[in-house]
Amino acid sequence: MATTDLPQEILIDIFSRLPAKSVGKCRCLAKTWRTLLSTPQFIKSHLIRKPHQQNLILIAPSGSVHFAASAAVDGAVSRKLQSPENMIEVAGSCDGLVLLVDEDRKLLVNPITQQQIEITDSPLALTKRESFSMYGLGHDRINDDYKIVALSYWDTDNEHNPDCADTFVDVYSVTRGVWKRVDNSPYDHAVPHLSCGAFVSGAIHWLASSREEGYTSVIAAFDLAREVFDEMPAPSGVDLGKFVFWKLVVLEGCLCLVDAGRDRSDVWIMKEYGVGESWTKLSIEGGCVYDIIKPLCFDGDDEEIVLMTEGESLVVYNVKAKLFRDMVVDGVPAMFVDGGVFVDSLVSPALCEQVM
Repeated sequence: MATTDLPQEILIDIFSRLPAKSVGKCRCLAKTWRTLLSTPQFIKSHLIRKPHQQNLILIAPSGSVHFAASAAVDGAVSRKLQSPENMIEVAGSCDGLVLLVDEDRKLLVNPITQQQIEITDSPLALTKRESFSMYGLGHDRINDDYKIVALSYWDTDNEHNPDCADTFVDVYSVTRGVWKRVDNSPYDHAVPHLSCGAFVSGAIHWLASSREEGYTSVIAAFDLAREVFDEMPAPSGVDLGKFVFWKLVVLEGCLCLVDAGRDRSDVWIMKEYGVGESWTKLSIEGGCVYDIIKPLCFDGDDEEIVLMTEGESLVVYNVKAKLFRDMVVDGVPAMFVDGGVFVDSLVSPALCEQVM
């Protein structure tokens, strides 16, 4: 029996087990395969069934973007993403899509397929260089839509700007290709260092402060389906007045709160989403010569964490041995301005073009 004689559901089952790059090659072998392997049904099946490895995406000082095929392998060979220069931040990652930003642009890319689109600014966006913005990317499972969320507020130290302490919330639907403004955030997001949102379990999370007396630190969670903010419970015993200055990241699908330092860094991991009692602490210690900025990914099998450092380099920490080693990614400059992790997938950033 020829492969083309097999039922479509059998073909989808077979091809969905292949790596994304292999599927791309198969698309070039036959017109019927290209049609089948480009359908939303197949892409969703591939995303669900394929055991995805974590890949690194790194921004060099020049603003060029590079990615390596594995986040936990020393000497991994990288490729340069064919994108505009001057990118400054990996602002979010979800299902193989990565949001890259600079002062003037936002790009949504799939590094594996090399597809990318530029996201236009919201028509309600605040004047650039007179305001602050932070971003997040995630998937709305209820409406099956990828969404970009932009939080922005005026630079109130500038006498020409309005005396406004509100944080505005704009939501971009990737499927529809449109922005809309929703209710302002009830929290104070004016932290000294702006950071991308951490996407877990249908919500994008940022560290912020309560607007009530005492300005308690909070973990603000923007629910992508309801488009409103909730609040996640913090770990018991942390300083509620200070953890707004920490980092919020995602490791192995779990929300993590990171108190990073030179001699020791504590990583709080929320093992069960939304359950305050499920926070567990992992300490990184052992004499690292660099200040740690943030962990990028965790390999549970080898008990190793890939970390980005203040020296704008990568190190790997072995939890069991409590030892560090430098990590080298071939084809990438030795220093980086930012980095992140994504999974290999076939999801297209141009979803709005597919449904029109």
